[in-house]
Amino acid sequence: MRFDVTHKIAGIDVAGFERLYFDEAFNEALCQAVGLKRRLIRLTTEGGNIVREVQITPEREIPAPVAKILGGEAIAYTETIQYTLGSGRGRWQTQSSVLTDKITSDGEIFIRKAAGNDVERQVTGHVTVRIFGLGGIIERFIVADVEKSYEQAAQFSQKYLAASPASIRM
Repeated sequence: MRFDVTHKIAGIDVAGFERLYFDEAFNEALCQAVGLKRRLIRLTTEGGNIVREVQITPEREIPAPVAKILGGEAIAYTETIQYTLGSGRGRWQTQSSVLTDKITSDGEIFIRKAAGNDVERQVTGHVTVRIFGLGGIIERFIVADVEKSYEQAAQFSQKYLAASPASIRM
């Protein structure tokens, strides 16, 4: 199942948003705000190329039919992002902690200048769950959760920037 979420973040340029997007203090606060438990595994920068690997565990209830399929286990995942600073584009993929051979997701992130001093963050991707008769239910649950989380993340980002010094934005 494909998804595509786009949000405008006001008062920050592309370079500022790239710095913010990979800032650990910001990401810790963001994950706490949107109900995600987060553990940084790896963050490397070499020649403007960033690789970030993070283990994420959503802290929310799973619908009963999905929980039954998963045997009551939470859906945690490891997310890997490869991004080149200044390009406005990166690739991401996740590895689920459950049903690892049946759940795949990957996509791209785009950060581009919008009107004025604003940026637009777009995240596109595909979630595939290969479980006969039930894959679509789980895909819809995951995609709805991803879309909701990115909406909350955009709102949090805007509040965070409003409370931050101007030097972070430009």
